[in-house]
Amino acid sequence: MSLVVDNLKEAINGESNAKRKYELFGEQAAKENLTEIALLFKAASYAESLHIKNHLKALSATTKATVNPEDFVKVDDNELKSHVKDTRSNLQEAIDGETYEFKKMYKKFVKNALKEGDLVSELTFNLAREAEKVHAKLYSIFLKKLEKEKEFEQVDIYVCTICGNIEFAPLPDICPVCDHDKKFFKKI
Repeated sequence: MSLVVDNLKEAINGESNAKRKYELFGEQAAKENLTEIALLFKAASYAESLHIKNHLKALSATTKATVNPEDFVKVDDNELKSHVKDTRSNLQEAIDGETYEFKKMYKKFVKNALKEGDLVSELTFNLAREAEKVHAKLYSIFLKKLEKEKEFEQVDIYVCTICGNIEFAPLPDICPVCDHDKKFFKKI
């Protein structure tokens, strides 16, 4: 088994856990009447599902086999629920997780894919890495607003269905992460 296959499985498992955790964080934000933060968590959860889909396609292409994520994905709902705190803490945990992914995990995975000449995996890792940078930045912006007790204005949040990049209206004509047309953005 190649290192890239292991990396793809690790990424799929990590994104699956992040997806569920952000769903839970969104529910907590909604309980605290922080609607815009809940919406951001919902958008990020959807974005993580796109990363999972892309990584699964890369894994199938790399192994030339049908992949069943149930064979290696472990999402422990009780464990994830134990991470849910107040929304301020949840935002900080999300920032830390996204920052780890783009600074360390995906950076290493991209290098491994390039070493093995696996351009499909390199692409999916790079797209996820660039989208995770945006997620961390948005979480940071929302955390600063929350800490300064600034009012959250209603925003329209969109997710690029190709790479998982998150943008607010008005949308750019081209996704800054994957260069696809704005028609590929989905409103959350």
